[in-house]
Amino acid sequence: MTQNFFNLLHGFFKANLDKVLILLIAISAVSLIVFIIINIKLNKITKNYIALMRGAGGKNLEELLIKYFQSVKQAMSEVAAIKERINILEKDMLFAVQKVHIKKYNAFADMGGNLSFSMALLNGENSGVIITSIYGREESRVYLKPVVKGDPACALSPEEKEVLEKAITKEGFLNAKGEF
Repeated sequence: MTQNFFNLLHGFFKANLDKVLILLIAISAVSLIVFIIINIKLNKITKNYIALMRGAGGKNLEELLIKYFQSVKQAMSEVAAIKERINILEKDMLFAVQKVHIKKYNAFADMGGNLSFSMALLNGENSGVIITSIYGREESRVYLKPVVKGDPACALSPEEKEVLEKAITKEGFLNAKGEF
């Protein structure tokens, strides 16, 4: 049976030898073209890979990545240190003067010029002082009254109560014209 198959196959090739050769040449030509295209693409990929591995300035990509990760690690530790410092500064900031209000006024009806004033200086916990200067024709007096967590340690005048209240609410001390 195998002998008959080989004889049949041999007869087919003898009768169609020119067509079989043309088919084999066509297949070979297509294979050659596909091989050339694949080879060109492979060369481009190889060049890109070599350039990538060479990295910036001719350095190895691995070295660049190691340096990058080291700099990221250093930056993260610096950010952590900065966060810690900010926390310390925020705690310290509670004791710094943060809230100020000043009011100028006439302490006496017969005086002009708003030469008397009351000023509240408070920290983040609303503790601090109220400074009042009463200006008169014959003399001037200055009073200092402590404030602890928003509560004055002694009696306040209406002007002192006002500056304390406005300092606590952070209303500021300048009017729309930029004046006291």
